[in-house]
Amino acid sequence: MEIKKDVSLAQFTTFKIGGSARFFVEANNLDELTRALDFSKKNKLSVFILGGGSNLLFPDAGWPGLVIKISFKEINYPLEPYLNGNKYVVKVGAGVSVIPLAFELSKKGLRGLEWAGGLPGTIGGAVRGNAGAFRFDMAQNIKSVTIYFQNKTKKITPAECVFGYRTSLFKSVLAEAIILEAELELLAGIAEESKKDLEGFLKHRHESQPPYPSAGCIFKNFTFTNPQQIDDRLKSKMLENFWQYKKVPAAWLIELSGLKGTRVGEAEVSQQHANFIVNRGQAKAEDVLQLIRKIKETVWNKFLVKLEEEVQIVKNY
Repeated sequence: MEIKKDVSLAQFTTFKIGGSARFFVEANNLDELTRALDFSKKNKLSVFILGGGSNLLFPDAGWPGLVIKISFKEINYPLEPYLNGNKYVVKVGAGVSVIPLAFELSKKGLRGLEWAGGLPGTIGGAVRGNAGAFRFDMAQNIKSVTIYFQNKTKKITPAECVFGYRTSLFKSVLAEAIILEAELELLAGIAEESKKDLEGFLKHRHESQPPYPSAGCIFKNFTFTNPQQIDDRLKSKMLENFWQYKKVPAAWLIELSGLKGTRVGEAEVSQQHANFIVNRGQAKAEDVLQLIRKIKETVWNKFLVKLEEEVQIVKNY
């Protein structure tokens, strides 16, 4: 295990934005993780746990302490053959990339993660943020999550994770817990059907999402519980399925506010998908933050909707 100094963080994020970490280490197992944490304690360093860097904005000033990249990549599949209709549990390390995992599960006919075939990032990050798409999310397949918390490992249930829309207890009460692995419960089915579904989700992603570096969706979709929460200026424009699912896409609100193509420096509100801010070259974190503020202000002034960030904005203190 090598602890490096002054490592650029931009290379470890899908946004390709961010300054340098004062110290950086890649932990491949629990022993390396605990040694890295011991190093941080001895040197009184703040710690940032990094997964795939897909829903993350590091500041231009970087991280003043130690960044630990979790690279636990072991996968334990149940013994084949799998019987159609039966449930099986796959144990997946937190550092496993979601996309190749979704493809491998599909090949084996283990169904339930096809929607994630285009989802960047790692299992650890996907569990933490309850990543989702196409009205699916990680919580639907979680059997258990193993964490390192208060100097010991512990296996917790989905109920203890308190999953919600793009959130979990790992963003609040368990913010200091480090996700080590997850058990995914999947349903055995026909591999060809799984492949067809996965390719359909991928086709939709490729057609609707921009090719430039980004952090994925910047904002959560706006959810409501009753029509009184919807301003009159917005009610007349609402589509039927928005009322049905009590959810208004952030991209739709941003586009309706005329913000597509808006730029600050080399950061731009995507012309293809308005809930993406893309890096058109050498965008800075501050460029992105200015765009976020402008989008929130404009949407609020136009529709009285308060957008909430989905992307994790890292503070360097």
